[in-house]
Amino acid sequence: MKTLKALLFLGIACLFCQAVFAQEARLIATQEAVKEGKRLEIGHLMNAPQYDRSISQLQWNSMLNDPAYFYVEGDTLKRFSITTGLTQVALTLEELNTKLSTEHHTPVNRFPPILKIGDLKVILKYQHCSILFDYPTRTMIFDASQHTDATNFDVEPKNWHIAYTNENNLYCLSNGGMRFAVSHDENKGIVNGQVVHRNEFGITKGTFWSNSGNKLAYYVMDESMVQQYPLTVYTADTTYINPTRYPEAGNLMHQVKIKIFDAEDYSEVELEPYADPADNYLTSVTWSPDDKEIYVGLLNRNQKDFKLLCYDAATGKVKKVVFSESSEVYVEPEAGIFFRPGNPDQFVWLSERKGYNHLYLYNTNGKCIKAVTPEKEAWAVTSFVGFSSDGKQAYFIGTKDSPLQENLYGVDMQSGKITRITKEDGVHQVKMHVSGKYFIDSWSSPQMGRCTQIIDNKGKVVKVIQQTQDPLAGYVSPQFCIYTLKAADGVTDLYGRMILPPDFNPENRYPVIVYVYGGPHVQLINQSYNYACGTFLRFLAQQGYIVWTLDSRGSANRGFAFESAIHRHVGDVESDDQMRGIAFLKSLPYVDADRIGVDGWSYGGFMTLTLKTRYPDVFKVATAGGPVINWEWYEVMYGERYMETPQTNAEGYRNANLLNRVDSIRGKVMIMQGGVDPVVLPKNAVNFVQQCIRKKIPVDFFLYPEHEHNVRGRDRDHLFEKIYDYYRQNL
Repeated sequence: MKTLKALLFLGIACLFCQAVFAQEARLIATQEAVKEGKRLEIGHLMNAPQYDRSISQLQWNSMLNDPAYFYVEGDTLKRFSITTGLTQVALTLEELNTKLSTEHHTPVNRFPPILKIGDLKVILKYQHCSILFDYPTRTMIFDASQHTDATNFDVEPKNWHIAYTNENNLYCLSNGGMRFAVSHDENKGIVNGQVVHRNEFGITKGTFWSNSGNKLAYYVMDESMVQQYPLTVYTADTTYINPTRYPEAGNLMHQVKIKIFDAEDYSEVELEPYADPADNYLTSVTWSPDDKEIYVGLLNRNQKDFKLLCYDAATGKVKKVVFSESSEVYVEPEAGIFFRPGNPDQFVWLSERKGYNHLYLYNTNGKCIKAVTPEKEAWAVTSFVGFSSDGKQAYFIGTKDSPLQENLYGVDMQSGKITRITKEDGVHQVKMHVSGKYFIDSWSSPQMGRCTQIIDNKGKVVKVIQQTQDPLAGYVSPQFCIYTLKAADGVTDLYGRMILPPDFNPENRYPVIVYVYGGPHVQLINQSYNYACGTFLRFLAQQGYIVWTLDSRGSANRGFAFESAIHRHVGDVESDDQMRGIAFLKSLPYVDADRIGVDGWSYGGFMTLTLKTRYPDVFKVATAGGPVINWEWYEVMYGERYMETPQTNAEGYRNANLLNRVDSIRGKVMIMQGGVDPVVLPKNAVNFVQQCIRKKIPVDFFLYPEHEHNVRGRDRDHLFEKIYDYYRQNL
């Protein structure tokens, strides 16, 4: 009877029956399956067959009338024509190496990354250089080997010009092989053609080719006034300092401007500043279809006021303010504008102004014509994919059917009718062909490891490229349960994921490891493979732990109010919500409430230590990686968006400062830190440890000297083993 009641409770609690997911949960695994399956091994998790990697680098060509995609399979670059259904070999590694050897270059042992591809040419990343290869004739047109540490390659596909950076300067390379230094700054504090504002606001690069391919807009960032922080690099032969300029909240920040370089006559023009560069960010850089104008987003430092500016590309003068957007909390532009084909005076803009990210149609005079997607509906456009070639349809990824799914949709620009294109429930990532007729669709679901296929704009599958139903088939599988809980406000729904040991017995009591993040731009639970659970969490469940995760308020894809609930007081709302999850865990008869641990990295490291120091008797063990300890030490763009400045929100910063909570630590705590972390400076973790030493509080600390914000590559197995061993000994 006791077993029956426990099983009944588990079945009721798991909310698959409420159609949160389309598939049924496997609540209890059979003992036979446990005995027969292989087990993940610590130290080899990075080699676990999570995905089949035999096909890679899928890319479309840019020909409207002959859509084709290219991909690398083994040592061969191949081309598949949608029209003919034929696969052709474009280039083999042997042919490439033969040419490299002829040109006195070192051969490579695997096919290099593709920077840009066309039906006749491919630009490959070779070591720290790039090479343009004409593969029908097997000729190397030029190479960029003058700068062996070149990076930030940006290729425009019409004239095949390449922009790239070397140290802090920008260079342009024509398809005839002529190199031109676009900038000549000897001051290393002035950086040309690279990402600015530390990758915030959707900025992923520092150069922007015009539609004609003849002009290049680029960022110039003066960070010479920003304080440098030393990051120590240890090698076998020497030790040296690699300083990083890090603008901390409330302090001086860098200043950014934009220049336009003409790749034909080598002239240059600078966009005039509309407001003080010391107190504004420049985002959303977009060329007009005729290249006569360039549009730039201006966001003030407190991130409450945004303006879209239109510049004359020939003179650099401001022509007009197209529109403005403001918020009492913050405005967060994460994309440029998207001009509508066939209507060069219209563009689409993404905005959360009504609570969820939706598409809005504007004209270039600044009039908002309409909301393209229904702004009053409580779901989000997560990314804009593109237009059909005639501009009558727009395509986007969104959460319309579930906040745990991301599907591809088409919307009729005239009627507003939305059609779901991807048929399978799950999480989809797509690349659209320039024609708007075909998509490379890579998707997964809880029961589908990965499927990569070509679909048309009606959702019909044209070709399945690669499919792995279950990459971990044959391995012992834990049991996954998804729950819906109420947040601490008693109203908002939160999603939780529980991973039960493969041989779960409801009559036993199990220790729990809580895996936490809780911050913006991250969603830990969705309807992808294993419900977005990685191999390490599967491994922990395999060892007899219940692994629990809750996406609290503050995390992504649930709307503006949900994510911005942390504004001015990070750590509070998230902790309240996480403790709702803990209360639920404690209500389960098979949870050992005296053996609960918590683990997280980055914002999750901050949340781990926040939970441990606020509720020291709840969490017996805590492991925190790369944690933010004092938000005054975090960078301007992210930190001030969510916390404003230390001068205007002193109480919020003081309340979130973990140095003030060290006295409450009980139990076991381990801090892990990348030695050359430029995102969360090592001084956060080191000062926390030092404060523990002053207070005579035992704490464990482990440094990964060669790693930045995340421990990557083979060393990640060492990290997994370190964390597991800590819980094995202490929980």
